[in-house]
Amino acid sequence: MNIAKASERDINMAIDLCGILDSIERGFMPVAATENGDNEDTEFDRDNPDDCRVALNLIIDTLQVGCIGRVIWGMAALVNPESKLLDPGADIIKLHPSLSNRQQRQAEILQWANATFGKATASNTGERIRRFAEESIELVQAAGLDKQSLHDIIDHVYDKPAGNIAQEVGQVGVSLLGLSEHLGILADDEERKEFQRISSLPSEHWLARQNAKADKGLALPSTAKEPSN
Repeated sequence: MNIAKASERDINMAIDLCGILDSIERGFMPVAATENGDNEDTEFDRDNPDDCRVALNLIIDTLQVGCIGRVIWGMAALVNPESKLLDPGADIIKLHPSLSNRQQRQAEILQWANATFGKATASNTGERIRRFAEESIELVQAAGLDKQSLHDIIDHVYDKPAGNIAQEVGQVGVSLLGLSEHLGILADDEERKEFQRISSLPSEHWLARQNAKADKGLALPSTAKEPSN
């Protein structure tokens, strides 16, 4: 079911209405209903027909400014556990754990790499580039690109001037998402699952793999301290 999103006008109306109802609930006339418009100490008498008429007219006039339904049903949709938009276990408005926070994950990945391989290794620019190149080549291999086509692409790229690193990162991301959509793969889900997988394995596993690559001249050796037994 699609629910119309509350507009800024709707939200402002709901805030004004909340203030009116709060004043009445506390036993005071809403400020907008008083003669001078700034006296917060005028008592509201629920048994006084005049007070009730003034308050009700103010409530109706305020409701006509926007749509309270869009505000209420929109929030109801957000907090519905089935929507998986908000964390049902949090007392504050917080994103559902299943939703991606890629900026946080990006930092966590490098922190994990620094702790696993040693900062001198994991935060070395050349090492990071080699690991990215390795994984990207493994992807195109898995997707069926032959080695000669890859070599042809490499020759084509290196015949051109080097691009801007930040822009190239963006282009890598865009092309990866396009490929993933074409293949019917949710890239963000796979990225999250892979980080969970690699971070659950013991550091000894990764140290052995890193140093095996280093022995072949394909990586820097690990500079992390060997785990104590």
